[in-house]
Amino acid sequence: MASNGSPDQRERAEDFGMPEDWECSEPMLAAAADLLGHGRSYAGQLVGWIAERKNLATTFAAERLSYIDELRLESERVTGATWTDPDALEWRSLRAEVAAVLQVHERTAQTVLDLARLLVHSFPRTLEALHRAEFSERHARILVDEAVGLPQQLCGEYEQRLLPHARTLVASRFERKARLVREMLAPSDMTERHRLAIEERRTAIEAAPDGMAWYGALLPAEDALGAASAVSGLARGLLVDEETRTRAQIEADVFRDLLLDAAGTTSPGEAGGNPVPTPAARRGVKPEVLLHVPVLTAMNCDQGPALLEGYGPIDAETARRLAGSATGFLRILTAPETGAILSFGRDVYRVPTELRRYLQLRDEVCRFVGCTRPARYCEIDHTVPWAEDGETVAGNLSHLCKAHHRVKGGTGWRAGQLPGGNGTMTWTSTLSGVSYTTAPAVQLPPGGRRRPGSPPLVRTEWFTEDPPF
Repeated sequence: MASNGSPDQRERAEDFGMPEDWECSEPMLAAAADLLGHGRSYAGQLVGWIAERKNLATTFAAERLSYIDELRLESERVTGATWTDPDALEWRSLRAEVAAVLQVHERTAQTVLDLARLLVHSFPRTLEALHRAEFSERHARILVDEAVGLPQQLCGEYEQRLLPHARTLVASRFERKARLVREMLAPSDMTERHRLAIEERRTAIEAAPDGMAWYGALLPAEDALGAASAVSGLARGLLVDEETRTRAQIEADVFRDLLLDAAGTTSPGEAGGNPVPTPAARRGVKPEVLLHVPVLTAMNCDQGPALLEGYGPIDAETARRLAGSATGFLRILTAPETGAILSFGRDVYRVPTELRRYLQLRDEVCRFVGCTRPARYCEIDHTVPWAEDGETVAGNLSHLCKAHHRVKGGTGWRAGQLPGGNGTMTWTSTLSGVSYTTAPAVQLPPGGRRRPGSPPLVRTEWFTEDPPF
């Protein structure tokens, strides 16, 4: 009996091993693939189609940007318009046409014109990679935006260093990597730019829907992260069994109380009694923020940036000040030529403190594909479970948020770490059979290869001398 449906549907039905008289409507075809045990192969094909369309969209975006810059060059040839004079009528005419064809505001059109020009003439390898759909258009925008102010002679090296990361990191993490690379290439002006930025610190309030509003403060990163850590620490202390608020709600309430409780003063007691301390006066917390300082920077032999966990690169002067005097910060110094004592084998299941610090610095976020949950809010997972003879070593441990920890344990996603112990992971979907790779945030030397007598990579003790050490 001949099968129903289009020739394409009949061909797919044959691929799934369906009987010839199967009704080949699209919903039934998908259901049949699952019922007949071919759901995984069909899912893999669907993932392939999705990836193909995503790549086509990226390629079209690259072509669109190339055409936009070609239009700019033609406009300059015909009308004399130039990007160096954006207020000239000729340029405004070009900008209006780009806005019209893209159906965007003229300010957005100006941004697109700048992006297209810089990709074509300053970062051609990025544009070529975008044509090949090696990463998203957002990655290309980030690379260009973070290069603002970078000397022209350094653009080539900046691009060369960043492109491999664009292929492996989600956009939000790639943005932090781009800031780091940019500051490493031109660290000399970072201190001055930070000093000028501090002068712009301010508070701000932003309207939100449903009678709500955002209120915050623009502060130096170390102050902002320290304050956020303090609020988080106070909130954790209020998480008791009878508490009905979520953690996010408690943190918002703590933030409010710290501002409204008069900074730890006392308030009059009831009925003329003794003064009663406000909540701020009764509470106390010592915030902890990880600061990754290259040893040469700490010794004032180099001006390279340091990494403030949860933020990204900070200037060398601020890093040395924090490492030497801030009592609320944990200093982590690294030396590229030494390793860390990270292998504890089958002797212990609980992850020791030194190894935990290393993993937090290495991973930075949850290691599931695309997740950006900070590692400090995640759980440390044995990639090969302890019950299956998995070891407590860096090459078998990673941070997973609670949600993705459950996904790994309960849905069949298969996780693995590549040999070498640097933290590169592969995740394989049991639905589609497709594998994805996630790279660690920081490439640190793996454990187990220290020279005899050399110090460990991660140091957590306080220094007694003042900076610059």
